[in-house]
Amino acid sequence: MTKPRSRSSRQADIAREAGVSQSTVSMVLSGSGDLARISTETQRRVLSAARRLRYTSAAPQRTGGVGTRNAPLLLGVHTFEPIFPTSARDYYFEFLKGIEEQAGIEGCNLVLFTAAQNEDGVRRIYQGAVNGLRQAAGSLLLGHHAHRDDLARLASDGHPFVYIGHREVPGTEIAYVGGDYRVATGRIVDDLVAMGHRTFAYLGEAVRYEPQVDRWEGFAAALDRFGLAIPTPAIGQPEELTAQWLDDTVRAGATAVLVESVSLLRVLAAMIRLRGLSVPQDLSVILLVDAPAGEGNERWASLRIPRNAMGRRAVRLLTVLLTDPTGDHEQQILLPCTHTLGSTVAPPRAP
Repeated sequence: MTKPRSRSSRQADIAREAGVSQSTVSMVLSGSGDLARISTETQRRVLSAARRLRYTSAAPQRTGGVGTRNAPLLLGVHTFEPIFPTSARDYYFEFLKGIEEQAGIEGCNLVLFTAAQNEDGVRRIYQGAVNGLRQAAGSLLLGHHAHRDDLARLASDGHPFVYIGHREVPGTEIAYVGGDYRVATGRIVDDLVAMGHRTFAYLGEAVRYEPQVDRWEGFAAALDRFGLAIPTPAIGQPEELTAQWLDDTVRAGATAVLVESVSLLRVLAAMIRLRGLSVPQDLSVILLVDAPAGEGNERWASLRIPRNAMGRRAVRLLTVLLTDPTGDHEQQILLPCTHTLGSTVAPPRAP
């Protein structure tokens, strides 16, 4: 049985405990495991060993700002829409779990910031001229509906923050850790073309943030690379999707459809059943986000987002920005995504 260790445990101790190299431990603990293509199982083993050995990195110390000098850094977590409390099945769970895991390794404390929603249902950071995150040394921001004005004001005010997800703010560069959806979607198309698919359809969300644009651009670029026709995407709310669109899509010869959201997928699946079609015999369907657990009997083909790794890498980046603010650090990071072609994808039927 492994003896409990003190907080002075070293990365070499973790390497022995987890049965990996010390360089692997270093990459995992720095939040770079996905970039180094270290398997999820290995990363979990390293993190579990680090927790058992009570490992923390050389704890970042305050060099100024709020609080007492040499106290552990206090990192704020702010979400732009309500996502607390959460369960292990919720989309944001792995983001938050990764944040907590890496904060422990970095020796930081976390505080959750919430705010009342505005008329658009968005939790604003600023109330008038007051920055609601000012008590934290730096902040981690996440949520589908980011408010660009708040991000621009935070950057202008010099409040250190990292956005979890790809976001751009006109006139300034913000730090973010996102998924490389452009490359991932392109690779999905590569696999579908290799299976024989030549005519595609695309269902996109009505609100077009950077992650949605990245997916579409990766899809379109891949089709262009193969010299295949780029379809006109159906962009809109789930309730706007009609059975006529599905009829026209099948009539036009589409054999595969890529779908940006779970809500769009649910409507599409219902329409496919209504029309007496079958997946994947009549139409292969690929979801461009993580497939939800327990979603019918199908194991939907889907893009896999490294949500835990994004949360951990964001914490690592924020602590680096706080402890070495003048250093030359990569501040806009896209982590590789994977995908699975499950039971909802098959080669197209021979004409």
